[in-house]
Amino acid sequence: LLAIVALIATTGIIAVGKKLPSVGYVLVGPENDGGWSMRHSQGFKALENYGYKTSMVESVPEADSGRVFEKLARKNDIVFGTSFGFMKPMVKVAAKNPDTIFMHATGYMGSDNMDNYVCRGYQARYLTGIAAGLLTKTNKIGVVGSHPIPEIVRNINAIALGARSVNPKAEVNIIWINAWFDPPKDGDATKALYDAGNDVLYTTGDIPSVVILAQQKSTPENPVWSMGNDAPMNSFGPNRIATGVIFNWNLLYKHILDNLAAGKLDMGQRYFWGMKEGCAALSPWGLDVPQEVSNHVDTIKMNWINDRQETDGKHWDDLWPFSGGYNKQDGTPVAAGSVDRHQLETMGYYVEGIVPNFPTSGE
Repeated sequence: LLAIVALIATTGIIAVGKKLPSVGYVLVGPENDGGWSMRHSQGFKALENYGYKTSMVESVPEADSGRVFEKLARKNDIVFGTSFGFMKPMVKVAAKNPDTIFMHATGYMGSDNMDNYVCRGYQARYLTGIAAGLLTKTNKIGVVGSHPIPEIVRNINAIALGARSVNPKAEVNIIWINAWFDPPKDGDATKALYDAGNDVLYTTGDIPSVVILAQQKSTPENPVWSMGNDAPMNSFGPNRIATGVIFNWNLLYKHILDNLAAGKLDMGQRYFWGMKEGCAALSPWGLDVPQEVSNHVDTIKMNWINDRQETDGKHWDDLWPFSGGYNKQDGTPVAAGSVDRHQLETMGYYVEGIVPNFPTSGE
């Protein structure tokens, strides 16, 4: 009997002879987009290794998401929505389906049967910003912006804070394309940033255009670096990718489903996992990244994960770099320790070092 109990514990099986909850999930892009939607889909499919059944609807416009949530709620015990724009439609559907659990990624609205979750991508973004600040020769860092929602805004702000922590002359330029997955727009924005002299290129969408261009255009005289997004993108430009942000959603999804299966899922958790939990991480370093750059960033990363305080008193807490104090783009100071999670979730301004003005609702 003890051997059987040990086997159950090690294999991750929750119950024997008991029906596991079924899972429905909605993706804003195609599941093979190479980035955000693909990484979520991989996380859900990993649940099938533990006996969970999943069903998926991909490439769902945010305006049509409510109808899709309704359909999935009729045949699943728990439904996940993986885009910020799914939040308000999910709130309405959750109210009409009280017996179904709903989980929304990157948002902040919830109810008795609807909770939120996010990985702290800004932590890894800050680290990539440090690398960008050390790598740039022109002091110009370019970002292809997807949608100017709070999550993306805080990620870009984290890049700027990281870059300027090691290179005060660094500036961040952004071109918004208002799309998650639009290859032509993404490619045009990438080229425009490169033509404007940005020699470290980021994307916040799901297409590796910046990595491909850096690989094609970089020369010894004018090196160009790129940063991947959401999933490892090293294969698209192994010599000119520096690193990037990757998400391991499978860890969080298994945690939620195992608790639901065991009858221990408490709503209102608002899961906020980060590098310590392994939900957000850096992708592998590119082949040609100078060792002094990777070593510098990896040292900060490990100090952060291991809660090691720096000799100058700096402490890498969960809200860093926003907990350390900074200036907004217009010079308004934000005091150390004054930013909380809600302010991050609703962030609607740029920090110092970002060049373009913050987009208005019509832009």
